[in-house]
Amino acid sequence: RDVSFEVRAGEVFGLAGIIGAGRTELVRAIAGVDPIAAGEVVIGGKAVTLKSPADAIRERLVLVPDDRKALGVVLPHSIADNIAYNNLDQVAPRGWLNPARTAAFAARLIQRLGVKGRPEQSAGSLSGGNQQKVVIAKWIARDPRVIILDEPTRGIDVGARAAIYEVIAELARAGMAVVVVSSDLDEVLGLSHRVMVLARGASRGVLPQGEATGPRVMELAVS
Repeated sequence: RDVSFEVRAGEVFGLAGIIGAGRTELVRAIAGVDPIAAGEVVIGGKAVTLKSPADAIRERLVLVPDDRKALGVVLPHSIADNIAYNNLDQVAPRGWLNPARTAAFAARLIQRLGVKGRPEQSAGSLSGGNQQKVVIAKWIARDPRVIILDEPTRGIDVGARAAIYEVIAELARAGMAVVVVSSDLDEVLGLSHRVMVLARGASRGVLPQGEATGPRVMELAVS
């Protein structure tokens, strides 16, 4: 309730708050996963109706969910298939999947995101960081205007986090509007140009980079 913010192209916008603040609920609603009771989403100056994730995808707004194993990848299936599932209009425009075409499509994204794996390799055999890159890769193929990443480094070892951070920075440099939700305060502060603090489902303020410090965020988060 009473949440209003804008994200600019090329910006990383962080959402901070303690457990129960409503961060995941907010981004699920924006991405069409959960219904919005009131208010609107505007993309590129146009109000859009997002009653489902499919509606959001058509408007080039995508969500990388907080649980990649349950919601992001099909672990027993190959990297190529995981990427193809979100991009059948490009991989199989006439309704027929060509394995060579699917593998080539995936290979380009594997290279772009720096995934340490081959198109035919199962997603479940990858490290957590590389699985997350696959999730991001399948959405990047859709050339989104807005990409939301909910807990992008959850369950990822410290060494792999830096690679995910670089991917996020590259998305912004490519001109996307990037929204990052993270329970790791240092992470959200380090990645974001601006940070909105949520508490009990409401916004407590938006802080520019110079003012977004740990103590200030926590002060707002418990207010």
